[in-house]
Amino acid sequence: MSQTLSSDTDADHNPVDQLAHINELLAKALTGLTYSLQEDAESLALMDGLEQLGRRLDGARVASTADVARRADVEYDGGTDTLSERMGCTGKLDLIMSVTHVSVREVKRRISLGALTSVRSEVGQLRPAVFPTVSAALAAGEIGVDSAEIIAKGLQEVIRQADPSDLHLAERVLVANATGALNADTAGLPGAGIALPADRMRVLMHEWQARLDPDGIAPQEEAREAKSSISFGSFERGLYRIFGGVTPDLRGEFETYFASRLSARATVKFLPTAGQTELDGTEGSEGSEVVPDTEVVDIDRRPAGEKRADILRDMVREAARDPKAGVMGGSAPTVTVHVNAVDLNAGRGVGWIDGVEAPVSLTTVDQALCSGGFIPVLFGPNNEVLRVGDKRRAFSPAMTKAIMSRDGGCIIPGCDIPAYWTELHHVKSYAQGGKTEVANGVCLCYRHHHAIDTSGWQIRMTHGRPEVLGPAWIDPSQTWRPAQNHRANRSVS
Repeated sequence: MSQTLSSDTDADHNPVDQLAHINELLAKALTGLTYSLQEDAESLALMDGLEQLGRRLDGARVASTADVARRADVEYDGGTDTLSERMGCTGKLDLIMSVTHVSVREVKRRISLGALTSVRSEVGQLRPAVFPTVSAALAAGEIGVDSAEIIAKGLQEVIRQADPSDLHLAERVLVANATGALNADTAGLPGAGIALPADRMRVLMHEWQARLDPDGIAPQEEAREAKSSISFGSFERGLYRIFGGVTPDLRGEFETYFASRLSARATVKFLPTAGQTELDGTEGSEGSEVVPDTEVVDIDRRPAGEKRADILRDMVREAARDPKAGVMGGSAPTVTVHVNAVDLNAGRGVGWIDGVEAPVSLTTVDQALCSGGFIPVLFGPNNEVLRVGDKRRAFSPAMTKAIMSRDGGCIIPGCDIPAYWTELHHVKSYAQGGKTEVANGVCLCYRHHHAIDTSGWQIRMTHGRPEVLGPAWIDPSQTWRPAQNHRANRSVS
């Protein structure tokens, strides 16, 4: 590509004429170029050069589209006709598609990004772009639309919660990571000097969002979970397609279990049956009164897709507990959760699961560690590892068998999840001094365990057996009742 793309037209030519001339020169430069006949080094250089050119053009297209979108619906000279109407179009989308011939999805993408990275005109005055550093890098062709979109839209999500100075620093750092630029503006910024691809920028964006708005993870997580769903498409070419989305913690469980099967070093072993061990904390289990089943029923009104997601979760967990499951590092596949001790003690912040980009709230971390199958890695204020694992918090296999034998399944009335698909819950939380013993543990399904602090259900232990108090909308009498128990514990007389 030796021909120089420069214009020798005089300064009186307008931008449209200049673009037409550049387009003509570019067409001549590309005509007849055979990529497959180049040497390896030149082939890579050509790809890099074309990408730089494309990024610069993409930045200009975003800015131009945003400008036309602003003009399209503005009335001129006090009349009723807008630019869209005068061009015979129904609105800005129709107008832009008619000129560019691109899809409505692409038009919306350019308008959305342009609104955050273009200079704005308000009340006759020009205002800077919402994210000026992203805007400058996009206009200079230093970053592509994909990276610019990840940075701008990601920061837009936390712009109301973040401190302005922290937000500006995050924008500069993210752009420096996307461009790899190393100059006076980027000196001292973490990651500067090494350009990251767009997919890696998405991971980095999640980290900055958690840093800028750590308290926002929990409500976002709740919203995502409400949309977690799995459904099946039509039968095509011998397969049913699966659609849906899952929460970060379940993604972590998928990643860990799949890795145990797919890793080149993964092995499958048949483990011997564990010997009988002494049960801890079973006091108070004798002489308990047998009480008839209650009529209180907690009806699961969730959509079928959400129920399927929980079923799949239980299937993954049950498969991971199987002695014949794949082994990673000499043990069954276990999800690792990384938590900062300062955040944990303060009750705010997030946790991170290996293999998953998105953070999880401390509520999810606490539930995961309570239920087992997760190993916590606790970091100190200087990034030192304080502790790996916490056996005091996990019920032993023998204790688990005892609790499951006593409860028979989820203890919430009306829930039919069997014991082997439940999680163990500390009635008195570990953080409040509750002991990890049979007399302080109960079986809850994932749904009731996850919502135990918000659903209104209360649990207490009486003579070593659990009792429950339903929320007022389920049990208007507000009566403590014996929890569901194993059918073998019920008298036939």
